[in-house]
Amino acid sequence: MSVVKFGICLAALSVVPCFAISGDPMIPDHIGYFDEPDLSEEISSVRIVTDRSDPPVFTISHTESGGNITVNVISNEDLFEGWCNDKGIWSHSNWDYWWLNTRISSDIDNMIYAGVKLYQYCDPNSNFDMYVLENNGDVTEENSNWNGPGGNPLIINNPFRNTYLEKPTIDPEGIVDEDNITYIFSGSSSISFTKIGADGTILVNGETIITGAGAWTNEIRTAVAPDERIYIVWSCDMHDITCSYSDDGGATWATPISLCYSGSNQMNKPQICCDSNGNAHIIWQQWTGASNLLTYMKLYPDGSICIDESFLTNSSNQVWAPQMDIDEEDNIHIVWAKGSQQITSAYYTKINGNLDGSGQPMSDDDLTLIQESAFLSSQKIRYVKCRVDGYMNVHVIFERGEYGRHVPKAMYYMKMNSIPVLRVEFPNDSIAFVEMTGSGTEWEGTFAASGDGTYSLRVSGSNSAGDTGVDLYEFVYPGTGIETGDCGCGLISSIRNYPNPFSSQTAFVYSLSGTSEVSIRIFDIRGRLVSVLTQREQIPGTYTVNWNPTGIDSGIYFYSIQAGNSVGTGRCLIISE
Repeated sequence: MSVVKFGICLAALSVVPCFAISGDPMIPDHIGYFDEPDLSEEISSVRIVTDRSDPPVFTISHTESGGNITVNVISNEDLFEGWCNDKGIWSHSNWDYWWLNTRISSDIDNMIYAGVKLYQYCDPNSNFDMYVLENNGDVTEENSNWNGPGGNPLIINNPFRNTYLEKPTIDPEGIVDEDNITYIFSGSSSISFTKIGADGTILVNGETIITGAGAWTNEIRTAVAPDERIYIVWSCDMHDITCSYSDDGGATWATPISLCYSGSNQMNKPQICCDSNGNAHIIWQQWTGASNLLTYMKLYPDGSICIDESFLTNSSNQVWAPQMDIDEEDNIHIVWAKGSQQITSAYYTKINGNLDGSGQPMSDDDLTLIQESAFLSSQKIRYVKCRVDGYMNVHVIFERGEYGRHVPKAMYYMKMNSIPVLRVEFPNDSIAFVEMTGSGTEWEGTFAASGDGTYSLRVSGSNSAGDTGVDLYEFVYPGTGIETGDCGCGLISSIRNYPNPFSSQTAFVYSLSGTSEVSIRIFDIRGRLVSVLTQREQIPGTYTVNWNPTGIDSGIYFYSIQAGNSVGTGRCLIISE
């Protein structure tokens, strides 16, 4: 059978973005890029941390039986599922502040960004301390008094992929779509809208899009669907979960729609996300007079209600400030703190975003995959916020310390390792996820073959310290008995690309020993197909194919050259100019 394998050391090979400070983006109407470090006087301190730990390394093989593929994984260390120990990120003596305003996000390389600033009523200071974390939560870069462009925490870490530090406590909310367009919303009685183009141009500058919103404490949340519909959701006067949307990039907006109203119950702090099918998922906290319940609703892509108001918690849990994120398999991960301001526990739940309730309320048992479970207890914490990375690990930050003024406060980080996951890309380009079974260093996952052709696999798993290892593996089904490796054999030999690393162009050079159809495919670090460079019949000889990755993020990429049942692979690195 034709087999190729290549591994990734996630912690060791992640590209650390660089940051500088731009002036107010509104003057002029362009914010520029943070391409090079700028240690100007506008940054009080930047500390680069270079120590990194080693992630697990895998040996992968597979067997075929009756149309089923079983993938066997052996790790060089035990893999761990569950919550890792917390890590301190930031602390302050906090002489005159009530609580912290924290933010979390991640980028395409699965680096984590954590922002924090002291919050005081009527304090106009918008500066943040901003931290870049490894995927295990170790701090790799610190930026003190970091303001972002125009006070908006937009991280421009390369010319092709921006990151917005979203989910604030009270501040503008923003999101970056797949085309690298940034949408930012703020307001209370009226909602204003700012739109930043992929090149940093301010396309819409603080335009009022909705009046009479009654948004409680500026908490307007946003999400972008695959069809580029932009959603916003907010609590109107704390009694009405309300939404609006735009199908034309923010030029026009739908009349606000009441999704759930109660004159007696308080409903606030809504969150929204969209899945790969265009459905919108909304959660909020709902005060019934005796307790705060975690409430869920799902909308079809046309905006109609799919799953009506449904409670995910029972009355014994006092849900405060729930936050959520969605993974590539459309599972929704939710965290919240129990209580209100002086909280002692943090909880986590996970629901299947693909479930369809046909418009009827659903019970906890139907909706919840992982029932409400405390991962922090007997601690004074607030405002738990989460982010799910490309490997389905959950990253959380939270505030620890007494509520109120004149007491110390700190920001902490925790990570929940997922069960080792097998991501399968089938010959027809469909994708499936398989949770592997096993323990310690030995794991396996089985899936049904969909037909003949090349299967591209990605295995990810983490150790107890939170270091995530990732490995890619590829084979042709059905097996033919032709063995190939990283250097190629069979019909393919002498595979290389140069220059490597490169910034604008590289050349793939390979030799064929027989006539065959040849395809060259490029994959990103998550195993997704990025580009097909050639797919045509070639006669024996040596060939050169150039790749100019315009519009492609910097980072690690893998190439696969296939001729008949022979496959050769290699790795290349794109760097910023």
